[in-house]
Amino acid sequence: MLKTSRDQALSPQDRARLYETAFPTYPPVVASHGWLYGTWILGNNYKGSGYYGAYPPGYLKRVTSMFPEAKRVLHLFSGSLPPGDYVRFDCREELAPDALGQAHDLAAHFKVAEFDLVLADPPYSNEDADRYGSPMINRNKVMDQCAIIVRPGGNLVWLDQVLPMYRKSTWLYWGAIGIVRSTNHRFRIANFFQKRDCSDEPNCAMSRTHATGSPEGERQ
Repeated sequence: MLKTSRDQALSPQDRARLYETAFPTYPPVVASHGWLYGTWILGNNYKGSGYYGAYPPGYLKRVTSMFPEAKRVLHLFSGSLPPGDYVRFDCREELAPDALGQAHDLAAHFKVAEFDLVLADPPYSNEDADRYGSPMINRNKVMDQCAIIVRPGGNLVWLDQVLPMYRKSTWLYWGAIGIVRSTNHRFRIANFFQKRDCSDEPNCAMSRTHATGSPEGERQ
């Protein structure tokens, strides 16, 4: 069960039921043995923002339907996402994000354990980063930065073409959903992580409040 530090204790089965309630005419996601998985075929949206790398159509509604308890939400690499009941973080000033900066220094912009949910859609390759006019991210560093600003029991949904390296002592990897748009579009994976509550473990890599630098220890 995915226990949070608040009153909720939502399991993958709970998340799957929430999704099925929100989208009863769509194929369900599957929850089994503490794991959530599935495939979403989203199709094209010719009325989209036109921004290169924008969220796939319908993706946010589907993801957020499974996190009703998330009150404080951060969109990391927010791109052209319009203002809303969330915080947008991006490195491009012309996009007018709510917080401007580099993802490698994410924790310098927010309080420790500030967010219930972080939704990340980073550049997938050097070519993508060039299109954005920014350097390619170091996924390891950004995952560590996210661990500082997500509360224990909170979640990170990382949309990418790869599974980012993560610390098993810090993150519980509990789900993966394949994202298909249409022909000739790249296949992506929404990876679901929960921040472990290691308050009783003094040597926990992410328990310190320092917002810069890499935590000690190996990823294992």
